[in-house]
Amino acid sequence: MARKGSTKVRTGCLTCKIRKVKCDEGKPHCQRCVSTGRKCDGYVQATTSSDLTWHRPRHLFPGIDNVDERRALQFFCQAAGPSLSGPMDPYFWTHLVMQFSNFEPAVRHSVVAISSLYECMQTRSQSAQRLVDNRFALSHYNSAIRELKSMNSEPLVLLVCILFVCIEFLQDNQGAAIQHCKHGVSILKDAEAAFPWTKEYLAPIFRRLTIFPFFFALDETSFPELINLEDQVPESFFSFEEAQYFIDGILLRTIRLVRSGDCHRLGNMRHCHVSPALLAEQDKTRVLLDSWNSRFSDLQNRPSTPTRPEEMLCSIFLRYEVARVWVETAFEYDETTYDKYIDRFRLMVATAAKLYPSKALKPDNLRGTRKFIFEMGFVPLLYYIVMKCRCLKTRIEALSLMKKLGAARENLWEVSTMHAVGRRIVEIEHDVLLDEKDNPFTTPFWPGLPPDEMRVRDSTTRPALSVQVDSRDQEVRGRMAGFYRRTIEGDIYLQTDFVAEII
Repeated sequence: MARKGSTKVRTGCLTCKIRKVKCDEGKPHCQRCVSTGRKCDGYVQATTSSDLTWHRPRHLFPGIDNVDERRALQFFCQAAGPSLSGPMDPYFWTHLVMQFSNFEPAVRHSVVAISSLYECMQTRSQSAQRLVDNRFALSHYNSAIRELKSMNSEPLVLLVCILFVCIEFLQDNQGAAIQHCKHGVSILKDAEAAFPWTKEYLAPIFRRLTIFPFFFALDETSFPELINLEDQVPESFFSFEEAQYFIDGILLRTIRLVRSGDCHRLGNMRHCHVSPALLAEQDKTRVLLDSWNSRFSDLQNRPSTPTRPEEMLCSIFLRYEVARVWVETAFEYDETTYDKYIDRFRLMVATAAKLYPSKALKPDNLRGTRKFIFEMGFVPLLYYIVMKCRCLKTRIEALSLMKKLGAARENLWEVSTMHAVGRRIVEIEHDVLLDEKDNPFTTPFWPGLPPDEMRVRDSTTRPALSVQVDSRDQEVRGRMAGFYRRTIEGDIYLQTDFVAEII
């Protein structure tokens, strides 16, 4: 890769560079290559940083003659693949996917589509980030679908299914992503037992994937089946990856419990007794969290434990802490119950803050350079803190970290929308206005803990963006959002506001 106007680009064709011989630089084809009967692979071309052109010899992507396809594959190798995992281990994307793309057409076509869509998102401006049309990507996606129909290997179908979910994420197609997820989970149950590598490499991804439908599905019928959640936490963890696998399962179990408790917190059962079955599930999840935390502490204190990136360890820690608070409050109607966990919220924020600025966070993961990651990263976890921690200083710091640590889009969560909604929740609850840096520029009416009737129970947003004119006659982009609150008498009502997305 070369950038115009930066370092001087050394000319010469790629074949001569690989053979380490002097190139005669005769264009369009090097005569030294022609004289030996070789086909010249072309010349390194300098480009601007916003218009990267990649050239890779054919032997590195055997059987791929199309230059655009080879370019997309190399872009995936060097840019998209290593970034898609976010704080998770990137091995699936950087090794497993690329290995299968060499001999499985469905995988290769999917990778080309992902690479093209990813690059399109990376290079678009913030005001035009939505993907409107990418015919090259969609043609390869269609080719992958055709190839998939002739597959008879369940593990490969599962791998391609993950790639299809990624493609739908990049296109913001929530319904299609959920359907692919449900389809993959239904196959995984039988494939795990027959193919050990499926359980090792694919099951952890599907376990994390099954989280997002609980937030984006229209109703419970769209929720995927939850598998292997009855697994007992082992006596010890051999690796952080194993610890990650089990905390993901417990978090997923927690989210299912919370969704079951929606009617007690917000619905018509908020004054009714919780069923014995739900209370038993709550107790069981508590026990699993206690067991997991004990094993995780042992793993961290074991001298022989290999080190892992701080970003990954922070993600695991936040998932545990959020699950811990969530389990205890699954059926609570009174929002002041969250005040018992303020010290936990402060610890979560302080731990996440160590990543920024820090060498622990890779430079390509800093806000503004990553427009998309496949996994759920830090944004939804920090948003939960903003929403439920009523310490003004702590939640404002969590708001700031959402922008610093989050990608523009994580899975289907958009940082601009979640930041805007979280910011408005802070304003409502403390009766304050925040400036563009999220600092108060009016005196909060509730600088301490606001009363229960001031607190937002939950929120919802409309998918469509709109533009309004603010008090300074400037156009601002945002969405309509709804905030569930309660009256002093205890009735739940929906407050609707326009929230500006200022990121």
